[in-house]
Amino acid sequence: ELKLDTRSTMKLFAASLLVLFTIGYVQADTFNYEFTCVSGGSDSTAAACTVEGEGDTAELALAAAKELAFCNSPDNDVVDNEYATYGCGACASDPVGTCVQCAAYDATNDTAANDCNTYADPLVTIEWKCSKNGTETNCTGTEISCFGASDTYDVEAEDADATLIAGGCGGCDDYAADDCQTCATELCNNAVRVASIMGPLLALFFWLH
Repeated sequence: ELKLDTRSTMKLFAASLLVLFTIGYVQADTFNYEFTCVSGGSDSTAAACTVEGEGDTAELALAAAKELAFCNSPDNDVVDNEYATYGCGACASDPVGTCVQCAAYDATNDTAANDCNTYADPLVTIEWKCSKNGTETNCTGTEISCFGASDTYDVEAEDADATLIAGGCGGCDDYAADDCQTCATELCNNAVRVASIMGPLLALFFWLH
């Protein structure tokens, strides 16, 4: 008789667990949150995205879905980044290249942050030529830039900077703004160098006359 009561108790306990599990399962809610992300590569367009959130209530399910809403894109501060696509969802844990993600839900304004992964041209290494001491020199970077002495720079001064006068690849970061000038086409600083040298010569010519 005791054995029978034990069995009955166990059956009742198991039945209670099943009921509780069923109630819990029924009470769980899901919510599909919709937003858009830029998708593709250089021909990127907006794409519809959906993420599912789950919670004990519809409100919690919505909140969970919003926390999972992301768009991904390449990190365009990385030169020659191997990651080149845009799309829905967070970055993979081991992407090829450098991926960044942005939240597709704007909590401040309580609205979808659609297309937060805005397309930007990638930084890629290019090659070009600049003039250095009147000779072509090879340059590499992400944009064409040559430098040389400005038209007003005194190339005949005792403390004149020979490197600035020679010109070369890059910009004027190492020089005073009034002393240096840049240009953005191949070998463009050849003309800049000629002008900086010819200026004093022309002045001397007119003085002699």
